[in-house]
Amino acid sequence: MKQTKASTAEGNIDTLYHMGRSDTAARSDVEIESEPWSPMARWASSSVETLSLQEGFDLVLSQTAGDGCLFHFQEPADVFGIGFHLEGGAAFDMEGEEFRTCPLDVWAGAASRGTSSIFCLPESGFRTVSLRFEPDAFRELLGRHHQSGDLLDEMARHASSQVSVSRLAPLDASSALIAEKMFATPYTGAARTMFLESCALGLLAAQINAVTRNERAMRDLANDRHMHDARAWLDEHLDDPPSIIELARLLGINDFKLKRSFKATFGTTIFGYVRQRRMERAADSLYDGLSVGDAAAAAGYVCPRCFADAFRRHFGKLPSEVTRAF
Repeated sequence: MKQTKASTAEGNIDTLYHMGRSDTAARSDVEIESEPWSPMARWASSSVETLSLQEGFDLVLSQTAGDGCLFHFQEPADVFGIGFHLEGGAAFDMEGEEFRTCPLDVWAGAASRGTSSIFCLPESGFRTVSLRFEPDAFRELLGRHHQSGDLLDEMARHASSQVSVSRLAPLDASSALIAEKMFATPYTGAARTMFLESCALGLLAAQINAVTRNERAMRDLANDRHMHDARAWLDEHLDDPPSIIELARLLGINDFKLKRSFKATFGTTIFGYVRQRRMERAADSLYDGLSVGDAAAAAGYVCPRCFADAFRRHFGKLPSEVTRAF
């Protein structure tokens, strides 16, 4: 294992550990540039380009010919990043957070200044698009578009205090095409930078959309579970049903959400459901030979006539017609 130290433009020290083939020693005297990702470019037969797209927002385009090398990188500042992997796979270890990428994978990561990363590039080559943000700049970008509180926002918010990684939605055909175009743009100068920025924002937008859809689906799933739990609780306590506030407290949700979601899920209000189930139970009792008066009382009606009217509205016949049938 050979250790080389490189000084960044700001005077920070990044330490690179390189474990490669037998030609490692021949490379040890190569001067390492100040750009933070240049160690990988110099030591792994690579092309690595970093562009500043906005304040606090950098784009890194990486292509390696393949070296099977192990690198160590230390973050010079708090960072939130998303990597879009087009070719090859690499193994990463960020302070114990280990993950391995595959072609078309997308991973998000957040880390504080000084966080050490170890990554091993494949011998088959590696091509990836990386978006690197200052966490506050990323959260400000989300805030300008009224997007906050999701997985990506939370990762960026805690970047200064904890290391986190998360696998995101894989590149679909359209996003993969955008990423491919970033390596072969016909533009130069400012036009190229503008094109790359638009592509980077397009890739980011696709991931934000996927995260939003996924979190909405998870909320819908949790909500659906809550509603079925509410219905089961009501079924078990038809004789003494809880109030809406009591039921909401039992489920751990607020009463407004409970009322709205219950009706959206089952097509009736909570008390409408209780009346319906009581009426169905009363009908079963009548079929079993119970008198109309007793069935009315079991359904919660003091007045048999009121019960009869409600029964007819619900079933289209009077309860006495059910008893006569038997």
